[in-house]
Amino acid sequence: MKIFLPIGSFYPAQIGGPDNIMYWHAKALVKRGHEVWVATTDDGVGSDVATDKWLNTDYGKVIYVKTAIHYAPVKLFLASLKPLLRCDVIHLSAMYYPISWLLAPLAILLGKKIVWTPHGELDPDAMIYSKGRKQVVLKLIRWMSKRVVFHSTCDAETDYVRNQFGSDVRIVQMPYFMELTDTLHRTPENYWLYVGRIHPKKAIERLIEALPLVTTKKRLKIIGDHNNDYGNELVALAKQLGCSDQVDFLGHKRGEEKYQLMANAYCMVMPSHTENFGIVVTEALTQGTPVIASLGTPWKILNDRQAGFWSSNEVKPLAETLNKMADLDDDTYAMYRANAAKLVEEFDIEKNIYKWETIYQQLIRKQPLVDIQLKPSPVSELP
Repeated sequence: MKIFLPIGSFYPAQIGGPDNIMYWHAKALVKRGHEVWVATTDDGVGSDVATDKWLNTDYGKVIYVKTAIHYAPVKLFLASLKPLLRCDVIHLSAMYYPISWLLAPLAILLGKKIVWTPHGELDPDAMIYSKGRKQVVLKLIRWMSKRVVFHSTCDAETDYVRNQFGSDVRIVQMPYFMELTDTLHRTPENYWLYVGRIHPKKAIERLIEALPLVTTKKRLKIIGDHNNDYGNELVALAKQLGCSDQVDFLGHKRGEEKYQLMANAYCMVMPSHTENFGIVVTEALTQGTPVIASLGTPWKILNDRQAGFWSSNEVKPLAETLNKMADLDDDTYAMYRANAAKLVEEFDIEKNIYKWETIYQQLIRKQPLVDIQLKPSPVSELP
């Protein structure tokens, strides 16, 4: 099959989860013998990556287009025309980046099969930002929605898609899959870990507010670029609560350095108000590190498999969950780490890429989208 993946940023960029998610996806498809094109911008890739030419890689033919204004990707659109003409399926990422809604109508005119992954952008909490612009884009997508198969990662995101585009739109619900990284040698350290964007949606302030209520004192290490208004508020909050000497703002980390911090952590915490998935959870699990995830995320399975906890992100209940985690005896904690490492195997893309092959093949052959999810999604529930 010939698959085209246009996207605003892409590995080795680390701007957001989709950079890695779609990289792992492309790489797994190439490994299975499919022809993959990726067209993206040079945003976040660094000066060592060649731009404005097609590169042959182990994740397909890729072009990183030099883009002066990220939201005016004219050159990216032009670079996308050739792979669009040649592909069987175009798999779009995100709803509002112009390359998606510019290519979608052209793909329809050319008779191409379209899969569209929102990557959490239909979440009501995400919709409050730039609301007017987003409504214009959504109106355009509604016009095309009958020709699109949407991909959601959990029950809540499926509902968000239906709320926007109608109850009869075609939806494939599956979690994200990832390329499992090697488990690093662990030097146990006594800290909680947060990894992700520094954004109000992530409710990091509640984690900081919970720290003084936790009986067993551990440090909190925060990975993410905190040089923004919300980051400044978090620094001030830690000082106000008298726990600034307990909180380390580490800035952006990537690659092995990030995974080593995950491996050494006592537990990772994702206190977000909402998440459609949370790829950092699976990244932590690859290192055998238990995770506490909020009820606004689809990670009830952490409770079910004793690989962490699924907790309210309100301050007092979150503090109670942190206490519960900190109070585990050595044998139980070792069991949680072993369970975490076992659970993440269910998200191994090499074991699950056949599901995407099935979806693409059914679209190309104009078959009904049935029996795609051959096993129930391990991540599906929200309260």
